[in-house]
Amino acid sequence: MQIGFIGLGNMGSGMVANLLKKGFDVSVYDIQPDKAEALIAAGASWRNSIPEVAGDADVVMTSLPGPTQLEAVMLGDAGVIAHARPGAIWLDTGTNSVEIMNKISALASEREIDSIAAPVSGGAPAAQKGTMSMYVGGNEATFDKIKGILEAIGSQIYYVGPLPHAILSKLLINYLCFINTKALGEVLSLGQEAGIDPKQLTNMIQAGSGSSWVAEKLLPSILEGNPGPAFTLNLAHKDACLVNELNQTFKTSLEFSERLCEVLQQACTTYGGDKSFTRMMDL
Repeated sequence: MQIGFIGLGNMGSGMVANLLKKGFDVSVYDIQPDKAEALIAAGASWRNSIPEVAGDADVVMTSLPGPTQLEAVMLGDAGVIAHARPGAIWLDTGTNSVEIMNKISALASEREIDSIAAPVSGGAPAAQKGTMSMYVGGNEATFDKIKGILEAIGSQIYYVGPLPHAILSKLLINYLCFINTKALGEVLSLGQEAGIDPKQLTNMIQAGSGSSWVAEKLLPSILEGNPGPAFTLNLAHKDACLVNELNQTFKTSLEFSERLCEVLQQACTTYGGDKSFTRMMDL
């Protein structure tokens, strides 16, 4: 399959590198051409525009920060949908709005373009190693066609059914991660005020019922002064607010969703939205 890849940030560049290692033919495009230099040296082909990268691809992959950027890339006269050929597959790896994804996939379907949502988890290190978790939604026959692509960039592939279910799954998992991160920050702060050594408390948390992925994988390095993943406060705020929108749409009772948006907005304002999401622990 000829793959056209749009979006060469921390996640996208790692995915393209692994696709090239697995022998896929990949053309790439990003609004910042310098991001493609190492990938071109590794065998990728550069395209000068979205129409060019979409026009000759069997599978168009997108890895973009959020719904606004996704609409800009996919829609309009210079967008992917207008230039991808009938029978092509659009594979989005971002964490986006269910509403926007449904809108774009419906328009794509009118042009006989199949859509797959496959939001990824694991951060830039997993993207570079090809060990991401992926939550995949869309037509199952289409999923079967692109499974080899997914296996080249991820080690844990979960097919969850309809397209929206993939996005919901990723958003809810992120929601739990953010709540846990904030709770750990509060626990460590209170413990330290009471005179408990943070490293000792971390060891006890990891050994007890309150442990989590954040406590085990991130907390030790955070205590050493390393803020952890490049996943930013801006992205965390976007995801948390998407969960809050879903909470309102489905009239469910996620008690912390609105407050989480507020906390992350405050963290963005205080520390800068480009900082690691773990800085929310410092509030």
